[in-house]
Amino acid sequence: MPDRSGAMVPSVSAASAPAPPRPSPPTPTPTPVAGDAGVQALDLAVRRRLLQSLASRGSSEIAAVVIPGVLVGFYSRFAPPGPLIAWWALFGIVAVGLLRLRRGLLRDAALPDAVAVPKWERIFHWLSLATGLMWTLPVFLTMPAAPLEFRLFLYMVLCAVIASATTFLAPVPGIFWRYFAASYLPPTLAIYWYFPQRWHYLLPLMLLYGAVLCRHAWGSRRFVVQQVEMERQRAQLAEQYRAAKEAAERALEEKNRFIATASHDLRQPLHAMGLLVETALQRNGDERLNAVLQDVQGCVRSLNFMFNALLDLSRIEAGTFSVRQESVSLRALFDDVATVFAPDAELRGLRLRLYLPRQREAAVRGDPALLRQMVFNLAQNALRYTASGGVLLGARARGDRWRIEVWDTGAGVAPRDRHRIYAPFYRSEQARVQQAEGHGLGLSVVARSAGLIGAGHGFESTPGRGSCFWLELTAAPPGGPLPAEPMLQPAAPWAERMASLQGRCLLVEDDPQIASSLSQLLQSWGLQVQCAATGAQAMAGVDGGFVPDAVLCDHRLGAGESGFAVLQALLARCGHARGAMVSGEHDAPALLQAEEEGYLVFRKPLAPQALHAVLSRWLAHADAP
Repeated sequence: MPDRSGAMVPSVSAASAPAPPRPSPPTPTPTPVAGDAGVQALDLAVRRRLLQSLASRGSSEIAAVVIPGVLVGFYSRFAPPGPLIAWWALFGIVAVGLLRLRRGLLRDAALPDAVAVPKWERIFHWLSLATGLMWTLPVFLTMPAAPLEFRLFLYMVLCAVIASATTFLAPVPGIFWRYFAASYLPPTLAIYWYFPQRWHYLLPLMLLYGAVLCRHAWGSRRFVVQQVEMERQRAQLAEQYRAAKEAAERALEEKNRFIATASHDLRQPLHAMGLLVETALQRNGDERLNAVLQDVQGCVRSLNFMFNALLDLSRIEAGTFSVRQESVSLRALFDDVATVFAPDAELRGLRLRLYLPRQREAAVRGDPALLRQMVFNLAQNALRYTASGGVLLGARARGDRWRIEVWDTGAGVAPRDRHRIYAPFYRSEQARVQQAEGHGLGLSVVARSAGLIGAGHGFESTPGRGSCFWLELTAAPPGGPLPAEPMLQPAAPWAERMASLQGRCLLVEDDPQIASSLSQLLQSWGLQVQCAATGAQAMAGVDGGFVPDAVLCDHRLGAGESGFAVLQALLARCGHARGAMVSGEHDAPALLQAEEEGYLVFRKPLAPQALHAVLSRWLAHADAP
């Protein structure tokens, strides 16, 4: 209670009732109504916090020293203050005892609520009764000799003390009613003798004042109970929110796992289909079938992009993507874009142009796989929504950063779609009207990947004229290691056959569809191919006389066998052979270890042009004297 209060029991504000403990929210209870709020019982934890709040205030000790001193000084003007001085000294002793009791309550903080709360409630009950009676003693000590002026002043002080105590002790009824009875009833009964000439109007005023105090105490108690109930409900809502959040996170994790598994499983036959189409293109002798095979290959590539976007999105949302900051050559990256998308653009009558400054090496810091996927998604998105004209992929320096821009002459982005263009699975109304292919994943992957590698991203668009989507990354330090060649070697148009190869290739693949399609593609290039589903079968083939020049080994073989271990064993057995891993995964520890040790890793879906280029170099070295 405030410093001017005379209540000896430390007080607590109703508005500052401490919050209930959050770790174990109580069972939901109905919200109290006006009729029962004032009598609703509080749990032990809340009652303990109220007692601790009462004990933490020092205003009672200050009041016990200051207010009696004021009364003694005022009374000494009219009569010897000896009795009041003794009363003042006794109040000081009580204040010292109150300080010691407060320390005792703090020492009992380790006791359980069921033990500490009843013990200290009993102590505070007796203490409130004693301090209330202490405040009434001056009425009886000064009754014979006090003048009217002092008597009125004394009752004014007592009314102020009782009012202050009512405000702050009301949340604890057992303490408040004892204090109120001890400090209010004796002065009220003594009015007849203390004011013999004026009791007939002072007594009704005192009774009315007591009724107002009781009504105020009941309202304060109800307010505190409602506050506690609201805090309980907030704790329950917080617990419900936490449980719902955990359930949503589990559902998201399960969804991402399902998408990743389903996409991986669906990509296996799709990968086989792409290899078979490439094989058909190599062996086809009928020019009239070229267009059909090219359309099939375009469909396969579109499906591969969709599955890649699904996998990337699920990995990013699951937080399992391991970002690597490396120097990436934009020239090599742009050459890869041209290799993949130029044939499709040419078939659709579009121009795909590249621009890089000649005076400065264009290189940025970022994750190579993520950056490649982001630029591929932007290029594919630009080609998808461009009916005529072309697409320009360029880069320009901006201080210590490089800005990659993809310009198109498509329909542009409508103003109503601008704030949702990067949302997953969102397709603009214009895209639906044009029946453009796509599922609204590419730009979402771009936005989330940019956040992972710390790249800026955005777009500018004019409806009816085209758009420019851009990425902004930190420039790589000069002189850093950069790949000398693009990941994909520039290839001829799809109808043109690849050069014939000579040599032996051992393919270790446990999926029959992939093994059959890839072996047929390798045979169409002129290679002798032997397939094995396990490491033991591969070793048996080598022991049987099939000595390979090149080894292609899948990452995950049957029965949990490590493809990397099989590849290392085969290369150790065949000293002149060269080998590479093939996998549809991205962040598997074995693949990262293989790359760190200098092994080549092909990611599914396997690009035939890249595989042909690598095998050409390997077999050329094998044939060299």
